[in-house]
Amino acid sequence: MKNKNLFNKLFKLILIAVTLVLLVKQSNAQTWVNQNSATTNILHSVYFIDNLKGFAVGDAGTVRFTLNGGLSWLSINGLTADDLHDVAFSGPSLGIIVGDNGRIFRSTDGGTIWVLVPSGISNNLRTVAFGDGGMVYAAGRDGVIIRSTNSGANWVSVTSGSIRYRGSSAKTATKSWIVGDGGIISASTNGGVSFTPQTSNTASDLHNIFMLNDLTGYIGGQNSTIIYTTNGGALWSIRNTGINQGIDGIHFSNTSTGWAVGNAGAVYITNNAGLSWIAENSNTTSELNDVYFSDINHGWAVGVNGTIIFRGGTVGIINISNTDPDKFSLNQNYPNPFNPSTNIEFNIAENGLVSLKVYDITGKEVGNLVNENLERGTYKVNWNGNNLSSGVYFYTLKAASFAETKRMILTK
Repeated sequence: MKNKNLFNKLFKLILIAVTLVLLVKQSNAQTWVNQNSATTNILHSVYFIDNLKGFAVGDAGTVRFTLNGGLSWLSINGLTADDLHDVAFSGPSLGIIVGDNGRIFRSTDGGTIWVLVPSGISNNLRTVAFGDGGMVYAAGRDGVIIRSTNSGANWVSVTSGSIRYRGSSAKTATKSWIVGDGGIISASTNGGVSFTPQTSNTASDLHNIFMLNDLTGYIGGQNSTIIYTTNGGALWSIRNTGINQGIDGIHFSNTSTGWAVGNAGAVYITNNAGLSWIAENSNTTSELNDVYFSDINHGWAVGVNGTIIFRGGTVGIINISNTDPDKFSLNQNYPNPFNPSTNIEFNIAENGLVSLKVYDITGKEVGNLVNENLERGTYKVNWNGNNLSSGVYFYTLKAASFAETKRMILTK
């Protein structure tokens, strides 16, 4: 009997250990990789319209955008020299950027053209959020909150004071939340006509808020702060187990899975609605200011030194054939010469790790297009060389024991 009981205990311990290993493997199945933002300015905010098209904004009027999931980031110049702190979209066309000195830029064509609109204030704006029905909220230093009822075309002032607001979220036409220094949470239930305080149960500065709906939401802040509500903020409770860094950005893809980023390149993931958090390898030590996931498989975080990191499968890669090839091969890119983008096709004859990189004439790596496990098949990747100068470049495919390099020409 004793032996049987001992066997049962050992079996349970082994089962628990295996389960823990599988959970850790699942949480780390994807890693974060660096993308080239082509700037060293601090980036404060990132937003993606879909898995391919996204925007990042930062200091000294920095605006970066991508059309291929971050394989290449392009610049929008000349909007302003002021620091820009937040970017958000309502659907594929309407976007708002806010920044210092009351700057508000609005786009109605998906971010191709940005127009400066009067905000009526000169305060530094730190955050913007869309509600339903044309409602938009912006807030920043000196306790300033402004709102728009016509999708950001016109703005009116709501409050002023001494608080520095840092983050905002809105999910309906009437309800919105704005958070800031000293544990401040201000909430509105009347479309931003007035805001009332909610009890945060912390004195730490609050940096970002993400509401999944009008009841459930998360706030991140300094001193490892993450607080949580399921009743629209009537009660906020601590939910930061596993967090050991200050949190600047937070985003959830669904009710269970979310990410938090912050100091020293910290990235955390939760798969149980924030009950516990697991650290992920961000591959950076730069402070991360914001994180955004277009879906559960595609996420970006931005921060100091122009840092942009990406989590997920290779973006821009397409499986173009269901027929299994009998050998590895790398095709000549097309068009070639090209300006500024080109397509690269290749065949993978067996499942495994695949690498596709681009190098300049000196051998310096200028593009990391694929670095992941792929199944057998024929694939196509689009590469954009907009940030590079004209010249000869080389692309190399490595898979199993196969390696091949081909030459291509960028002309501008």
